Amino acid sequence: MSYFNIIKLCFVMSLFGIAACSKPDIKISHSPVVATSTEQVTFTATSDTSSSDFQIQILVNAALVKTCTSSPCVYTGGPYPAYEGTTVSFLANITENDCDDDCSNTDGYNYFGITDSNYIWGGKLYAPARITGTTADNSDLMLHMSSDYDDNGEDYSTFLSHVGDKIYDVLYEQEIIEDNMDKMNIWVSRLEAESSGCGTVSWIANLVLPPRDDDGVLHWENFQDCTNAGLSHFSAEGSNTKAFLHEAGHAVFGLADEYCGPTAYFQPANEPNIWSTESSCRAEQSAKGRDPDECYEFCNRSGGWWGIHQGTTVMVNGMVGDPWYTEAEEHMNWFFNNL
Repeated sequence: MSYFNIIKLCFVMSLFGIAACSKPDIKISHSPVVATSTEQVTFTATSDTSSSDFQIQILVNAALVKTCTSSPCVYTGGPYPAYEGTTVSFLANITENDCDDDCSNTDGYNYFGITDSNYIWGGKLYAPARITGTTADNSDLMLHMSSDYDDNGEDYSTFLSHVGDKIYDVLYEQEIIEDNMDKMNIWVSRLEAESSGCGTVSWIANLVLPPRDDDGVLHWENFQDCTNAGLSHFSAEGSNTKAFLHEAGHAVFGLADEYCGPTAYFQPANEPNIWSTESSCRAEQSAKGRDPDECYEFCNRSGGWWGIHQGTTVMVNGMVGDPWYTEAEEHMNWFFNNL
């Protein structure tokens, strides 16, 4: 069926009050993101569907454990001692019943680790917090706990709660990331890290941790964070959402800063969000059928930098509600399409 026939069908069906032509949103979270073999785990499936007649199903380890006709749908299961050293899988389905089209959607299967009482996963010094595929196919982010958690009387369980916040209250709240979370793996390290130097991991990390694309060090203290020049590791407050999203924009997704200040500017090699010359910016806009006059010099540091972004974006500030804006969004799409 062609695009225009689909639009025509949607219009006709809407005249008769039949919901159709779009998949309802569904998201499932789990807490804690890594569980010991004596802990229960709460799974929460949510949807913003406009339907008044729908069904949400939660599956854990491929078994249906909860069915709901309202959102959120919550199920608490476990403990899972038989899975210590391995993973538990979880998935959520939603089906709209007042619909003559394919009005169903799924989030999952996702996996997380079950550890011993010391958060050791099968003898390894890391564990999956939320993974969906192989390292070769996905972007892998390893999160580490900074030593200042211990210095302030906080333990690993607090760090894990912060990891859960980063996954579900920060990353999952970005539509462009939520739509591609099946291409990201989030892991947690048991090695103690340091918050200095844009996040410094243990010297034995590369000997005992698996290959990963990026390292993120979460810390307790509140101070200005950064990403290293190689875009391979970054630091962020455990309890603050601002630094994490912005610095992940650098390290994980390869975006440049969109503000004017004492920072290290660069032009991303693919689908750049800023340019070192006006001509490059204008050429990009013309190639994409946009007005090249939208280009402006947003910063005159380091020879001058050009862009089309306006207002407070993720790469200006980094709060959860900030937009990516046109060029950063195109870069994000390029990133996920090329994994």
